[in-house]
Amino acid sequence: MEFHPCFAILNRAFLYMAIRIPNLSKLASIEVSSFFKKTPPKTQGERKVGLNIGHGAITACEVSFGAQHQLILEQCARKEIVKDKPIASQLKDFLHESKFQSKQVNMSLKGHGVVVRFLSFPKMNRSDFASSIQFEAEKYLPFSLSEVVLDYQIIEDIAVPPKTDLNTMKVILVAARKTEIDKLVNLAQEIGFKLNVIDVDVFAYVNAFEHSNPEVKNQSVALIDFGAGDTTLAVVDKGALVFSRDIAFGGDDLTEMIHRKLNVPVEEALKIQLDQNLSQPEHKIAVEEGLSRLFQELRSSLNFYYNQNQTATPVETIYVSGGLSQLGVLLELLEKQIETPIKKWDPTSQFTLGEKVSRETLDPLTPYLPVCIGLAIRSK
Repeated sequence: MEFHPCFAILNRAFLYMAIRIPNLSKLASIEVSSFFKKTPPKTQGERKVGLNIGHGAITACEVSFGAQHQLILEQCARKEIVKDKPIASQLKDFLHESKFQSKQVNMSLKGHGVVVRFLSFPKMNRSDFASSIQFEAEKYLPFSLSEVVLDYQIIEDIAVPPKTDLNTMKVILVAARKTEIDKLVNLAQEIGFKLNVIDVDVFAYVNAFEHSNPEVKNQSVALIDFGAGDTTLAVVDKGALVFSRDIAFGGDDLTEMIHRKLNVPVEEALKIQLDQNLSQPEHKIAVEEGLSRLFQELRSSLNFYYNQNQTATPVETIYVSGGLSQLGVLLELLEKQIETPIKKWDPTSQFTLGEKVSRETLDPLTPYLPVCIGLAIRSK
C-alpha cells in the first residue's frame, strides 16, 4: 500500500489534498490528487488540457491563465467513441483534429478502479488518526491495500445527537488501484502528452461547479451528472463534498428501454428520447417509464444521505448537467419527484473565451464539460 497523509487549506470551502507516488518509477512526476484542489495555473500564459474519457465520448478543454487572474477557455472539443477501436488511436485523432496547443494533460479516474468512502470516526488528533487509518482502511475497501494508493481528508468535526460535544469526525477515504493509474500514465505516453495530474471524476466535477457558481458556497446543494453509462449524484455542503454515488443508469440505458418498449430501432429510440415535445402519448409513456428507475435510485440515494447524516442541512437546489439534462420532461418530472428546485448550470460561465471559442459553438457542449473543466483548472 502507498499511503500519503494530506493537507488542507483552513477554509472548509476550499478543502483539498494531494498525494505523490514516489516509489513507482512511471509515476515519479505525476501528482495523484483528491479533494478540491482549487489552485489554477499561476504562470501567465500557462495552459493545461483537461481530458475526460467517458463511457460514450471523449471531451477535452484547454485553459490558460491570463492577466489579473483571468482564466481563458482556449479550446473545447467532443467526439463520440467508436466501439471496437483502440482508445489510444481515437485519442490521437481527436487531439490532432482539435489542435490543442498544450501538451500538458490532466486526467481522472472513475468506476471500479477507484473507491470513495464517506466515514465517521471517534475524534482524535490528526497524527493518531494518520497512524490508525493505515490499519482501519482495509475493512472499507474491496481491494488489498497492497494494490492501491490510499489517501484521506478529514472534512469536518460533527456533533452526534443527542450529545452536544464534538466527538466525531467525518473523513473521506479514497483508494485508487495502481493498475488503473498505470493505465492512464501509459495512455498519456502513447498519445504523446505529459500527464500532469490524476484526479477523481467527482472531485473534478465539484471543482468546476464551485468555480462557476461562487454564489452558492454557503449553501447545501446536490449535483447530478447524467452520463451515457451512469449517473453521478454528489452533495456539497458549504463547499465540502459530503456524499457521492454513481448510479448504474445513463442515457444509453434509457435509449435501450425505449427501443424495447416501442419495438423501434435504436436510432429511432434515440430520436424519441431527444424529442423535447414528446407529442405522441406512447413516446411520453416510454420515456417516463424508462426514467422511473433512475428517479427511484436518486430518491433512495438522497434518503440514505439524510439518514446517515441526521444533522445535515437539507439540499436547497439540485444542479444538473450531462446529456439527459437537456430533456425538458426529465427536469419537470425530477422536480416533482424529489420536490426540490432543479437548475441547469454552465461550467464555462466564469471564463473569458479565447479566439478559437465562440458562444455559438460552445453552448451545445456545455452540458458535457464539467469534468474536463474541473481538470483543466487544476495545477500541481
